[in-house]
Formats: sequence, C-alpha cells, structure tokens
Amino acid sequence: MAVKRLLRISYFMMLAVIGALVRIPFKPVPFTLQAVFAVLAGLTIGGTDGAYSQLAYAVFGILGVPVFTAGGGYAYVLEPTFGYVIGLIMGAYVAGVILRRFGTLKLGNIFLSGIAGLAAIYIIGAIYQVLIFTLYLSYPVAEAFKTLLPLPLMFAAHAIIILIIALILPKAKTMIGLYRQEKFKKNASCADCAD
Repeated sequence: MAVKRLLRISYFMMLAVIGALVRIPFKPVPFTLQAVFAVLAGLTIGGTDGAYSQLAYAVFGILGVPVFTAGGGYAYVLEPTFGYVIGLIMGAYVAGVILRRFGTLKLGNIFLSGIAGLAAIYIIGAIYQVLIFTLYLSYPVAEAFKTLLPLPLMFAAHAIIILIIALILPKAKTMIGLYRQEKFKKNASCADCAD
C-alpha cells in the first residue's frame, strides 16, 4: 500500500511539473494548469496525499530543479509567483478535505470542493504577490494591487476546467472501480481453476 501511495503522490507531482510547462504568458503571473492539477490531486487521492504531491513539487523546485514556471532554486521564494506554489499545497488539501466531508461524488460536491481549493491557491498567491511587490520590490501599494488585475480572468478559466473535471470524475472513478472488480473476479476465478 505504501508503494502505491507513493506512486500516486509522484504522479501528481509530475502533473504539477507538466502544468508549469503549459503556460500562457500573463504578467506577472502566467496562466498555467498547475492549479487545476493541484485541485485534481486533492479530489482524486485525498487532501493529505494531494498536499504531499504539491509539497514534493515545491521542494524539488527550491532545491534547484527547474520545475517552476521561471526555473528553480532557493532564490525563487522571492519571486512574486512563489505564493502560488505554496497555494498549490493548500489548494490540494482543501479540495480533498471538503470533498471527503461531502462524502459523495456528485457534480455539485466535486465542483464546490474544487472551487474552494482553487480559491485557496489564489488567495495565498495574491497575498504573497502583493507582499513581495511592496516589501521586497518596493512597489507602491496601489501598483502592487494592479498586478492582481489578470487574476479574475484566470480564476474563471480555471473554474471552467474544474467544472469539466466535476462532470468527468464520477464516471472515471466508476469505470476504474468496475475495472478493478472485473480484474479481481478474473484473478479469483483463475485461482479457483488452479485448485
């Protein structure tokens, strides 16, 4: 079980890396698929493991592996976009925990859980972004807040993708469950034949 769990965490860590590569250049924060993959991690493997997958991604980047949208290394913590990396961890956790509380894979439950996770990413990222611009880059407060202007459009685009995930996820989980049941039945019948 521990190996399967580590594999699931590593899959979603790799999806975060892939999500950073798929980007549309907005300034100062590019539009990527990382937020979507972080939320998906929480929705599929749970809040804790989803958060671990994004934490692993953050650690790799800080250690110097160029997995972030603009490279990597410990100096990246002073980039205005680093708050969104922190947000990915919390977003995955929030999405997973809320969906677990709902207890059922209904469209509305998945969508609301995903939006809550997405909101966590954006709130943490936006606060960090403004703080870096004002305290480290010495921007006037009004100018720092102007850097947040593209965020509502990006949030809306991510929300549409979350809605698509909410439509697909219950069917995908059902198909995976049926496949596992079928595989179990085949293995059980073969074991019976061997006896």
